[in-house]
Amino acid sequence: MKRIVSLGIAVMLLAMILITPAVAHKDNASYGEVPKSADAITLDGDKDAVYDKGLKLNLVRQQVYDDPPTTTTGDAYIVWQDGFLYIFAEVKDSYLMPVDSYANQSGEPWMTDSFEAFLDFENNLDGNESEQFRIDAYGYRSFEFRASSGESSYGQDENVADGKFEGKAKIVSGGYNVEFKIPMTKAAGANVGMLLQINDMQDDDSTRCMVFSASSTDEAKSWEPATYDYIVLSADEVTAVVAEPEPEPAAAVEEAAAPAEAAPAPVAPVAAPANTVAVPQTGDAGIILAVIVLAICSAVLISKTKKSRV
Repeated sequence: MKRIVSLGIAVMLLAMILITPAVAHKDNASYGEVPKSADAITLDGDKDAVYDKGLKLNLVRQQVYDDPPTTTTGDAYIVWQDGFLYIFAEVKDSYLMPVDSYANQSGEPWMTDSFEAFLDFENNLDGNESEQFRIDAYGYRSFEFRASSGESSYGQDENVADGKFEGKAKIVSGGYNVEFKIPMTKAAGANVGMLLQINDMQDDDSTRCMVFSASSTDEAKSWEPATYDYIVLSADEVTAVVAEPEPEPAAAVEEAAAPAEAAPAPVAPVAAPANTVAVPQTGDAGIILAVIVLAICSAVLISKTKKSRV
């Protein structure tokens, strides 16, 4: 009996170990599939056409944290290629703090009008093990790698981001664009935890509001991967390149047009050889016949006249 009870307890403990992670992360969900780009992407802050073929995420979820709400929103477009994850974001922001008002851009780069991507490449949803990539409206790049090296660019020149990731920004009417090229070792089929965030500076007094990508969790927290949802890297390739139409073959001609017949060359009249009688033409024959008939009639008349006199 004791053996049965002990066995039952062991089974229950094993079940709890297996079930607990699933219960703890049951709210985590997929944002959707991210296609692979077959097109080369130019990193310049302008939107390549292939991004419209990618996964689109809306950033509309405000996290106030005692700050006033904001009207700032954003749309992000995501594709990937071997070795890289590309994110292009359009941020609609009616007010951009002048770059000269940033008290210490390198020391507190999050206190700028900027866009951040938090990535949990292993999608393990544990602790604060994620990698952070940020680009502000003026193109300043910063990062912090908690999941791997613990390295950050905070307090350093922007150039320390060289070799870590590439990015560009462009101020446009009504806001700004940012574009990320982030190195990664993941391949098709991988799940990558993700949280996207806009830092919105609402005035020059360092009043900040944050806007996040929509999430299935109750609350989005930048440094808690358990609040992230995830993307799925798809093997499907997309392209925005329009193939040049092949030239159509010349229409088959059912019947070749007959070549125009040349008009017969005029025949020059042949001169009659010397000492020969010219052959009368058709128009003269009638006249000759009439003369002969007249001669015969005259002969007959003369003959009858002579007989009547005898």
